[in-house]
Amino acid sequence: MKYEIRKLNPELALTFADYLGNLDFGHAPHWATCYCRYYHNNCSRDEWQQRTGARNRQEAIEHIRSGNMKGYLAFDDDKCIGWCNANNVNEYLRLENDFDAIIKDKKVGCVICFVIHPEYRGRGVARQLLKQSVEGFKAQGYEAVIALPIDNKNEPEKLYRGTLNMYKENGFKEIERHDNMSIMWLDL
Repeated sequence: MKYEIRKLNPELALTFADYLGNLDFGHAPHWATCYCRYYHNNCSRDEWQQRTGARNRQEAIEHIRSGNMKGYLAFDDDKCIGWCNANNVNEYLRLENDFDAIIKDKKVGCVICFVIHPEYRGRGVARQLLKQSVEGFKAQGYEAVIALPIDNKNEPEKLYRGTLNMYKENGFKEIERHDNMSIMWLDL
């Protein structure tokens, strides 16, 4: 099925916050307070765990409205059913020094998180979000896209970085592997 994919913009800031705020994160309760801000911060793990959901929600809204937080939302009619955090790799402060040798001086986009409504998982929503993200990066003159899927076959509901197969289907190549995490790369 084809869903409508919309680029995150200031008018969708509350839609984004309400979507994430109303999901059941019973499978990973600590995700309920994230609002997709984890990779945008480089605070310590202890500091991160002390942050509240209200603080992360407000920060997300502010960064969406200022244009610093980017990505795509998926809709089934007017119902928001999915989110993909897709931005310039340099916006993910937590990953700041991890890929310097790979990225060098290139303009590189990064796809880091997918949050798909439980009723829509397995229906291709993440694949459509990924495809739109890649097209968006191309349109903005990016040279490449990096992604970091984690192989987690025992807990498929925790595949928040996407699956290895969906990246391969979109032309990404695995350039490194660290335990169960792959570094996927797509030249644009």
